[in-house]
Amino acid sequence: MKTLLIIMILVLSINTAKAQLSGQAKIDSLLKELPNMEEDTNGVNLLLRLAYSKSIVKVEDGLDYCKKGLELSTKINWQLGILKSYTYLSGYFSMKSDLVNGMKFSLKALKIAEEINDSNRISDNLVVLSMLNVRLNKIEESKKYLDRAVLINTKRNNNQNLIDIYDNYSVIYQREKKLDMAIKYALKSLELIQKKDSKFKNNELLLSSAFSNLGFLYLTNRDFINAKTFLKKADIIFKEINFESGIALSNSNFCELYLTQAKTLNSLESSSAKILKINSILDKSIIYGLEALKQHSNLNEPYYIAYASNMLHEAYVLKKDYESALLHLKKYNEINDSTFSSSNLTKIANLEAKRENELKEKEIVILKKEKENQKLQRYAMFGGIAGLGIIIGLILIQRRKSENLLLNVLPAKIAKRLKAKEHPIADHFDNASIIFIDIVGFTSLSSDADPKRVVSVLNDIFTIFDKLADKHGLEKIKTIGDAYMAVAGIPKIQADHAKRAAEMALNIKAEMKDFRTSDGTEINFRIGIDCGAVVAGVIGENKFIYDLWSDAVNTASRMESTGESGQIQITENFKSELENFDGDWNFTLRGEFEIKGKGLMKTYFLEN
Repeated sequence: MKTLLIIMILVLSINTAKAQLSGQAKIDSLLKELPNMEEDTNGVNLLLRLAYSKSIVKVEDGLDYCKKGLELSTKINWQLGILKSYTYLSGYFSMKSDLVNGMKFSLKALKIAEEINDSNRISDNLVVLSMLNVRLNKIEESKKYLDRAVLINTKRNNNQNLIDIYDNYSVIYQREKKLDMAIKYALKSLELIQKKDSKFKNNELLLSSAFSNLGFLYLTNRDFINAKTFLKKADIIFKEINFESGIALSNSNFCELYLTQAKTLNSLESSSAKILKINSILDKSIIYGLEALKQHSNLNEPYYIAYASNMLHEAYVLKKDYESALLHLKKYNEINDSTFSSSNLTKIANLEAKRENELKEKEIVILKKEKENQKLQRYAMFGGIAGLGIIIGLILIQRRKSENLLLNVLPAKIAKRLKAKEHPIADHFDNASIIFIDIVGFTSLSSDADPKRVVSVLNDIFTIFDKLADKHGLEKIKTIGDAYMAVAGIPKIQADHAKRAAEMALNIKAEMKDFRTSDGTEINFRIGIDCGAVVAGVIGENKFIYDLWSDAVNTASRMESTGESGQIQITENFKSELENFDGDWNFTLRGEFEIKGKGLMKTYFLEN
């Protein structure tokens, strides 16, 4: 189960699911009451019941009623009505991937709940805030909110709140890759819902949420039988209550189910029969994925549009349909970048604003240069051949500057193809080595630091990496925050790509050992490497990005993120490739670890 849908289902359960769910007949009944509505607390409750009842079908359908409920609550100064309205808005903005507003309205709701000393709603909003922090990858913050909720409910034994708390523990353990614990808490939640004397056992929304959550967890754990069983149960209920977001998510989950089955089968020995079977499974995945993408697009749910697009990209890569894979990857990157931007806190938003101002200033400088060139061209018309020669020289200088700028952004081979009007560019490489380098603890180190100092430190470090990449013949792909990505064997094919990547990694480890900033702060690094087939291409129309996609790229990233400070973690696949080349290689077996999307993998540390 993806966290945003849990948030919205929790929000609905806070406000409506404590009574049995009502269908269209109830909505029609509420609409009939609307003309006679009084401007009092009963009027607010009517508007909010309409908002939540309509949201069960489609999240956006209740927004106008919620706004009217908030307006009336504010007018009559009814704090509980304002609290309920804020809670709805938190869920609404979260589903739209606007996590900053989701957090803002949750905090407002919690403040009012504390002011009116409503323990149930304090607990409810603590759980919502915990889930939002999980979505923002702030796991420790999430736990703090959840710990407060647990304290409130320890003596109260409120089953509704315990269901919410168990669900959130399940999500947190899933993020921490502790799948057995995640499943344990999801089952505890389901047990409370289905208890013989439970007032929730007929609550379709909570029940379908629990089934969907368990299905996704079993899928993550590669238990395909249980995954399919629970996902089908959830899908049946979502369709019975006509919960459109749930129906769309079911299609996304089935898409991921078949994609994961195909990837698992693909990791085994290949044969013609197996390839046919894989393609058949991938066809199912793509059918569900395309339907999910259509539904999430109709519902305007960016988070899930990106989710479906990314899975379709992976499915098409496995089918070797690289044109379709690139199309869906563009959509994923577009939505993901937008979601990240809207999910940032104030500091990040301010940095983005500064960046925009810098770009505008650069545009003004470019416009001034263009005007100067136009002026020079007019002078050339009157200055004769000599003047024209000067203008041509200036134009050539400017063109050379533009070409140099393009070469700074893209590999020379790719820049040349772009200049020749080749677009889109999408290539497949049978084998390449990908290296990821990350600065350990840099986020906390830079959180309160002077921005100029942060940029200066990163620039010093990445300049060293650039020089080493150039020395060993690797292509720098990009930097992502405080992480650095490079590749050997692309776009120029290099038979010794593994050797080049290993030598660069060892060179970095040696050169950056005991590295300190100008103020004496010690900086440590993690490095991860894998090799394999890769799709490479250019994304964008005006702002070009050369990027890589494949299972090997994802695994190399996982090697870095699950590695240890000061170590180079590699896959068994990369070790086998590297052993084909002479060198002073030393491998230390780290052991088998659960790697997201790969299951148990044997990994090694590469040392001098």
